[in-house]
Amino acid sequence: MKPIVGITAEVKPDGSYYMPPVYPNAITQAGGIPLLIPLVPGNDLEAMCKQIDALFVTGGEDIDPAYYGQDPHVHLGKIAPRLDAMEHELVQKMLELDKPYIGVCRGLHMLNVATGGSLYQSIHSQREEEVMQHKQDAERTHRSHPVKVEKDSRMYEMLQEDEFRVNSYHHQACNEVTGPLRVVARATDGIVEGVESTEHSFVFGFQWHPEEFAQAGDEPSKRIFKAYIDAATKRKNK
Repeated sequence: MKPIVGITAEVKPDGSYYMPPVYPNAITQAGGIPLLIPLVPGNDLEAMCKQIDALFVTGGEDIDPAYYGQDPHVHLGKIAPRLDAMEHELVQKMLELDKPYIGVCRGLHMLNVATGGSLYQSIHSQREEEVMQHKQDAERTHRSHPVKVEKDSRMYEMLQEDEFRVNSYHHQACNEVTGPLRVVARATDGIVEGVESTEHSFVFGFQWHPEEFAQAGDEPSKRIFKAYIDAATKRKNK
């Protein structure tokens, strides 16, 4: 049986859900079965976590800074309180179960917050060091800026390259990163671009959107999702 990958969806103001097709397509391409996760009540989250084999937390709105002990900055963007509450608990439960996790953009931020880290609510307003453009105005497969990956990381083992350019669609970023996460990729201006867990079997966060590149046929990006589905299959068969 193929592994079932739960994918969180954006919640619109009218209560409807939205998911760009590139997310489930990347999972299908790699051999998994994508399953959209709506707003699940807290008392049902544990049961749902036992049913899915892996979790993919997607991009989306800003995260309420109350989750990392801060008041809202003047440049904080739109937040989604109900989604924040569910994803925060959902990520923690999946980590407790040691099931494979990938988070992209907001999914990286939620992973960091759920494990005790903090964010820049607006990197261009809060960071003292000079910051390059991180919210490109170009097609989603355009490679906007360079990233460097640590060669002694599992992320490098998957990608098999340590310097490349990525797409970029964010104004928030990881600030403090604590255990079990390790920063393994940064942009040339120092912004965190990738993390991995040192305590879990397969937990990664990407600031960029590798699903876009995977769908366009990029081999390193495809290897990310193949490794993810392989890990989910292994966890499923335990």
